[in-house]
Amino acid sequence: MKIFTRYTLKEIASHSLLGLLVFTFVIYFPSLNRLLELVVRRNLPVSEMLLLFLMPIPGVLVITIPIAILMGVLIGLSRMAADGEVIAARAAGISLRRFARPVMLYAGVGCVAGLLMSTILAPASAWQLIRTENELRATQLPYEMQPREFIEQFPHHLIYLTDVTSSGVRWKGVFIADTTNPSNPEITLAKTGYIVSDRDGRSYTLHLDNGTTQKISQKNPLLYTVVSFARTDIQIPTDSAAAAIPRLRPAPAMTMPQLVRYIRQPRYRRDGLVEFNSRLALAFACLALAWAGMPLGLITRKGGKAVGVLLALLLVFIYYVIMALGMGFAKQGRIDPIVGLWAANALFGIAGLVMALRMRRVRKGPSWLMTKWEDLASRLAARKRVHSGLRRASPRHALLKSRRVGGGILQILDLYIVRQWVFYAVVTEAALTGIYIIFDFFQLLNYVVRNHISPGLVLTYYAYLIPDISYLMLPLSVLVATLVSLSLLTKSSQTVAMKAAGVSLYRVVLPVAVAALIASVLMFVAGDRYLPAANQRQQALHDRIQGRPAQTFLRPGWQWIYGQSHRIYNYRFFDSGSDVFANLSLFDFNNSFQMTRRIYAQRAFWEPHLRRWVLEDGWVRQLEGNHVTGYRQFSIASFKDISESPSYFKEGVRTSEQMSVLELHRYIEELRQSGFDVVRLSVQFYRKFSYPLAGLVVTLIGIPFAFTVGRKGALSGIALSLAIAILFWSISSLFQAMGDLNQLPPLVAAWTPDLLFGFGGSYLLLRIRT
Repeated sequence: MKIFTRYTLKEIASHSLLGLLVFTFVIYFPSLNRLLELVVRRNLPVSEMLLLFLMPIPGVLVITIPIAILMGVLIGLSRMAADGEVIAARAAGISLRRFARPVMLYAGVGCVAGLLMSTILAPASAWQLIRTENELRATQLPYEMQPREFIEQFPHHLIYLTDVTSSGVRWKGVFIADTTNPSNPEITLAKTGYIVSDRDGRSYTLHLDNGTTQKISQKNPLLYTVVSFARTDIQIPTDSAAAAIPRLRPAPAMTMPQLVRYIRQPRYRRDGLVEFNSRLALAFACLALAWAGMPLGLITRKGGKAVGVLLALLLVFIYYVIMALGMGFAKQGRIDPIVGLWAANALFGIAGLVMALRMRRVRKGPSWLMTKWEDLASRLAARKRVHSGLRRASPRHALLKSRRVGGGILQILDLYIVRQWVFYAVVTEAALTGIYIIFDFFQLLNYVVRNHISPGLVLTYYAYLIPDISYLMLPLSVLVATLVSLSLLTKSSQTVAMKAAGVSLYRVVLPVAVAALIASVLMFVAGDRYLPAANQRQQALHDRIQGRPAQTFLRPGWQWIYGQSHRIYNYRFFDSGSDVFANLSLFDFNNSFQMTRRIYAQRAFWEPHLRRWVLEDGWVRQLEGNHVTGYRQFSIASFKDISESPSYFKEGVRTSEQMSVLELHRYIEELRQSGFDVVRLSVQFYRKFSYPLAGLVVTLIGIPFAFTVGRKGALSGIALSLAIAILFWSISSLFQAMGDLNQLPPLVAAWTPDLLFGFGGSYLLLRIRT
């Protein structure tokens, strides 16, 4: 292998591999919280834990390998073109064919790796991940059951616990509603109990002590039976355990032989062909994207790596939009799957060939357009310099005195540093957000095609989703901008010149720290003011795209809520506009969690003048132990002690992302009173303060490392940024998972990562030589 080929390969591969790590981490990160929660709940061996974390990666690499190949080609060749190395090579007689050889060789390696991922590793990993997650959830379900919340995971059974022992094994004050007949649930109460999983893993057995079972006869509603027991067992099948081993693999999880057999079935032929061709087309996208990116990288003479990143993002968007449209039309049967899935590769291959042929002509095609654009930019810059020079030469400006270096609030040096920092932050933010949106779109494409969603609705959904993704990615963008901008200052010896002029490094990094602080403040304001409304809108659009209505409970047909006193409500429907219940049941308890009264009404409405609920066509039963001490039917009745107003029932179960800080605080208090578990929401409440501060925290820890690795340039800065980001977000996700499982107080779980990295960064910052 000749020196030129090795040099070009090294330049492309270094940027490509780094891009692969960054984009894979960005797409993999959302699944990290879910996997860590499974690991924290169960003490898995190290080997199983590592395998669980590795399972999602092959499916992500199917998307990120072609992107990384294109990124490496464009950034590497753009850097060579900007530094004049391409012109020097052409002057030395090196033809375009010699440039194409290392590029296509590297793309071929990427194509082989993509084929390995898409045809073998990704399907196997997807199938194993489905099995493992379901099995873990099935075995861990008994430990997930929290007190004072309604547990709805079991089919036809609802469970409410007043207390759970610290080990999570024994229960106290057990309420079980058998909802096989939702209009007439069978109620079981017990003082204590526990749950065990059966050997087959497909059902659970509830062991209950000292309680009663109460039910109403369907044949004779007047007959109310109360059966007491000292000990009883209730066997419950579980959907999550039964789903641990699905009968048929989904198409993305099928092996290639299984997929071929799937295609042979006329009913599934189209879906199978789409999946088959998409696997191959995404792998060969490495060749198509590299071929199209090569001439663009060679003709980019100004801007260097930054222009390469922007061009790569543009080409990636164009490619995957064409791919998505082709896949959508193929699934709808409008075009052949081969045409739909391979159209993007064919178009990029033809475009690359046309650009390569025109590169030999002077001032033609893309090179001519690029030259015109560069000339226009040069003229504008020259005109700006002339005008600024005239202003400096004017008498009024000539009388201005120079300021002392480092004095004043805002210096030219500050603007210079902040401008570079903002540039790299914006470019990184656009890259990370764009890659995440592309991956999310492919995940959502099946629902778009299946439910015939219009392009306008999809674009509206992403218009509301992009701010949330940008919010999540901003700390990483801030970290990359800090390390890259300061590393470049150190590499070019500008920091040495600043120190020689009497400017301390603390003064140099001050504008970066202030910019990071401003970014953190803006994150908090956006997360508290703008994002809640945007997230509500995008969640509603997401539900619409997936073809399901927004739901507040797992079983929206019959809803349960714990009242302000010892009372449980169950109702078929609640009209929040007119404050009317349909099929309302109330269960009253004493301090020993024994049922003292049960009320049923076909209809109940709120009377504002009386400030009470008026119940119609129902009955009330008084109970004492296992005896019914009173029974009364009524056409209309009102009860003074039913004190919950209509507003108590109008709050739906909302996510923390859809509420501001004050709304979330009030919501937590209301749900805590209503009997719901609020540990997760409490963690999210504190994270509304701690996560925006992550931008400043990672900046503090990135500044000292930037001066340490600065001599190695921007590439080392990005690599170090990724290492710090992986460590920070992994620890943050781990503490969040422990907080969600009530293994740590919510305040500790949310703030500990910020405090650890903040103190560490401050310590390293104080030790740098200024």
